[in-house]
Amino acid sequence: MWHEARKQERKIKGMMVDYKKRSERRRLYYHRIKADPTQFLRLQGVACKVYVEEDAAEIENVASALMPWQGDRSNMIDRFDVRANLDIIPEPGGIMISTEIGENAVIDQKCQYERWRTLATNDLVGLSVCLFVCHRTWYNRKEPGLMPP
Repeated sequence: MWHEARKQERKIKGMMVDYKKRSERRRLYYHRIKADPTQFLRLQGVACKVYVEEDAAEIENVASALMPWQGDRSNMIDRFDVRANLDIIPEPGGIMISTEIGENAVIDQKCQYERWRTLATNDLVGLSVCLFVCHRTWYNRKEPGLMPP
């Protein structure tokens, strides 16, 4: 009798462990795929020959079907154009010059320096973002108010 109870107990315990492992794998999977949908955007193009039809071009170029690209009214695109989904791309080779003056600009520059310094240091050491955040959270709980080394 107790053999059957022990056998059933082991079976239930095994099922509970399996469910726990499965839920952990599911949680990790959904955490991994949770991101901005535009990051999954893939573009594919095919070369084609363009035939210009004067009547169709006049219909497509009416003001109601066009929108400014990146806020520039001199560059109007069709509202279904894929470029409407792209972020603003800065000009290559341009140096970023802060137009802000005063205390805010200095604070912003210091914040940018610290942000990139931390990322570069972590990359050099080989520390992933997840481990860095976990370490910083643990350290803040241990020593509140102090910066971790």
